[in-house]
Formats: sequence, C-alpha cells, structure tokens
Amino acid sequence: MNLKFFDVNVYIGKRMDDRCNICISGKQLIQKMQSLNIEKAMVYHILQRDGHPEVGNETLINDISDKPQLYGILTGMPFQTDELKRFDFKELQEKRITGFNLFPKKHNYLLNRITLEDFVSELEYRRFPLLLDIMSGFSVGWQDVYSLLSDFPHLTCILCNLGIWNTDRYTWPLLEKFPHVYLESSLLSLNEGSLEETVKRFGAEKIVFGSGYPERYMEAAILQIVYSEISEEDKEKIAYKNIERIIGTIKYE
Repeated sequence: MNLKFFDVNVYIGKRMDDRCNICISGKQLIQKMQSLNIEKAMVYHILQRDGHPEVGNETLINDISDKPQLYGILTGMPFQTDELKRFDFKELQEKRITGFNLFPKKHNYLLNRITLEDFVSELEYRRFPLLLDIMSGFSVGWQDVYSLLSDFPHLTCILCNLGIWNTDRYTWPLLEKFPHVYLESSLLSLNEGSLEETVKRFGAEKIVFGSGYPERYMEAAILQIVYSEISEEDKEKIAYKNIERIIGTIKYE
C-alpha cells in the first residue's frame, strides 16, 4: 500500500536560541513533503513560540497564503492584557487555519479556566483542534492537560510530542474519559508496542500522524506507521483520514 500522509506536527522558521541552527522555510518544507508522499501539513511558525504570538501568527498566515499544501496553526494567549487581537473565526477558513496551540510556560501564564475561559470555550464549541506540546518544556505538563480537560470536557485536543516511556499511564485515562482527545504519533511509536496497544484498546481513530519536523526526521515518523503491526485500514486512518475528519467538523461560522 502506498500511504499518503497529513502531518500535524511541523514548524517553519528559525529558532531564536543558540542551541539550534534549524531554519526551514515554507518552500523547503513543501519540497521535503513531496519527496516523502506527505500531501498536507498543519504548521506553525517558530516566531509564534519563541517571539510574540501576534507577530508569529501574521508571519505564518503570510507564509502559507500561496501554499495550498500547508494549513495553519495559530497561537493563542490570554486576552486580558490586550497583547493579542481576538480571532475572527469567519476569516480563518479562507486563510486555511485548522488549529490552535498554546505555550503557557514560554509566554508566562497559567493554563486554566480563569485565564482562558472565553478562548477555550470558543474552541470547544467550534470544534477547533487545540494542539498541546507535552515534551518540549515550552507548552504544558500533564497536570495542565488534566485540569484543562476537566474544565472543558468536549474540547478537541491533540496531544503532541508525548515522550517515549510509559506515556500510556498518562494518555489512556484521557482517551477513556474524553471523547475528543487524540494522540500525535511521532513519539508514541518509539515505545515498543505502544501504538499497537493503543489502537487495540481505543481504536486507530484516536491517533493522528505527526513527525516533529524539523527537529525530528519525517522519514522515521513515516516508517513507524508503515511497519506498525496494525491493519492497512488503521494505517490509513492514522496517516491522514483521522485529521481530515477532525478538521472537517470545524465550525467557522
């Protein structure tokens, strides 16, 4: 089977720290995707995390505007300080915005109902995926995730960069209790049998393909799915069908 892929865990731009010289433009990303049969990707610009979300969001929108293979992930922040304009959801469809992320540890705020109720309630109602980065240290910890989902139990949430050791102890209770929680695949597969056991327990519908590019190899993420011990139908669901179904339910109006 010649699988096609839709990657949900990619960024473009240059990191603003001295430890990493990675710099990937939208054009370079598409060239990489085409070489590996990755037809689409949901991306954010690193300025959204390492700079200011307002600047980063605009940079992302401009960068992907002429690249139909790329779909945008915007970064939110608390609105109380008036640093970020409120989002006009009706305009986001034509800009191919299909998700949001948050970096509370990087941007110095708490991830809870007090801080973000209006914004997260809107995402929950509109079925916009909220992508949360677990492992990097810039985004959230497990306690944050559990608290947020307890407050917003119908939130569509994709947990990315899960880590590789026994994450099922964190993720399986969430998959069991919350109907719209999904796991991104790139590190899930590195713990032997974890992907297969998750599929067996909760179904392939709960996993979406991601690579962690450019900090990790797209090729490795693809091989993890291709050679996993699950059915070809389940591989297709993870590779692209699940995320297409998820973003197909977004309410822009």
